[in-house]
Amino acid sequence: MNARLKQKLGDLVILHEELMEDLPDMEEFMEKRLARRGIEKTIQLIADAMVDVAYMIISERGYARPADGRDAISVLEKEKVLSTKLAAKIKELISFRNLLVHRYGVVNEKQEFENISENHSDVLDFVREIKKR
Repeated sequence: MNARLKQKLGDLVILHEELMEDLPDMEEFMEKRLARRGIEKTIQLIADAMVDVAYMIISERGYARPADGRDAISVLEKEKVLSTKLAAKIKELISFRNLLVHRYGVVNEKQEFENISENHSDVLDFVREIKKR
């Protein structure tokens, strides 16, 4: 594993730690726009770092060129770098990131909070699966 990839995986662990430190309770998340936007930015950075990792591995190993970030995760799934279950969850995270960045629709803050609270460990699972392969 090259130094850039190791650094990016380390960045993901740090971003996860920051997410957990900064994640307020549901009431504050829903009522305090600034707190929510900070968490949303962290989610964006996490998703972007995951896509960066995927592209690095694809380039390094000469896998098929992906069309976009979600497709990059699909390539890693096809090549058995990521499990099917985790790849599906990461693709959902990337779609959510796109929703946040491009404001394609209205975000339900309660569902957003619950999703982050329930699925934050996917970040560490991603790092573990990448390191194993």
